[in-house]
Amino acid sequence: MFKGNGESRKYVGSYTGTSGERLSDFFEYQDWGKGKENGKRVYTTIQDRCFFSKSNLLKYLYDACIEYQKQEQVYKFDVAEFYNKHVETVNELNADKIFFSIYDVSDFVDNKLSRGYIRSDSEIWDIWRKLVLPKISYLSILKLIPVNSQEQGVKPLYYFRILLDYQFRSIVHPKLTTSTTEIIVEEKLKRTTKRTPSREGQQQYRKKVIEHMPQCPFTKISDERLLIASHIKPYRTCINEDKVNEAIDYYNGLALSPTYDKLFDQGYITFTDNGELVCGTQLTAYTWERLNINPNAKNVMRIYPEKRENYLKYHRQNVFQDDINDLI
Repeated sequence: MFKGNGESRKYVGSYTGTSGERLSDFFEYQDWGKGKENGKRVYTTIQDRCFFSKSNLLKYLYDACIEYQKQEQVYKFDVAEFYNKHVETVNELNADKIFFSIYDVSDFVDNKLSRGYIRSDSEIWDIWRKLVLPKISYLSILKLIPVNSQEQGVKPLYYFRILLDYQFRSIVHPKLTTSTTEIIVEEKLKRTTKRTPSREGQQQYRKKVIEHMPQCPFTKISDERLLIASHIKPYRTCINEDKVNEAIDYYNGLALSPTYDKLFDQGYITFTDNGELVCGTQLTAYTWERLNINPNAKNVMRIYPEKRENYLKYHRQNVFQDDINDLI
């Protein structure tokens, strides 16, 4: 069950073949696995313009708070006792961007596995490794290139972000009380006291959403059989806050075809108050291309945003997976 404390080096992909070309282009580094002299490891710097963001680390800890306290997974230690210390450590960082260098600790070129690994000796590298939770966390590396820079030799920045799996963040933890009996009693009370819209009410909600917004703004599909009345402020949040009127308010809904409903529901895209599409940074350029979306374009979508402002604000702040202020 417990297989150690985790490697300090991180796997980033194979450095051979087509995938190896992409890896080398991304990091602008070609010498994977060559760091050996006289049979001994030589640590070659890959990039020295990498950074973690203090605000990202704090957001991760905020998202992970329930899991730290309730621990739906099994851990080697009681991780709850470390939470406040982690928050304190991150808060003490003296800047929002904490820069560091990474170096090559890949399998050597004479090893047929050709796995590319990176590592750093910076203090921030040790900090992020300690606070991430296993199996439900992942590291995203963004390569940031100046768009309109005319300067020669301008180097990219590499933004290292940690994220909690979005699906996991939405789980309602069962360990809310100290005994099974109390859990069962609590759940029974919830069922008898929470008001939820009737099936007829939900059908009316869907009908009104599609009447108000008769086609998906992405695909232009207007066949009701292929449209989903997607809540802007999530249905469950409305019910948990005992705001049934919001759960069935058609202004709290967008008519979207399934793929785009998924993108919106899981926070990969969001909208401004004037209907402008905002794309997050979780998906690759290749994926956006296949979705026929240009994430850098200023696309105003026909979502009839009037009277949806409060719901859209909630989605941007609580569902969207990126910091909206970094993207608009």
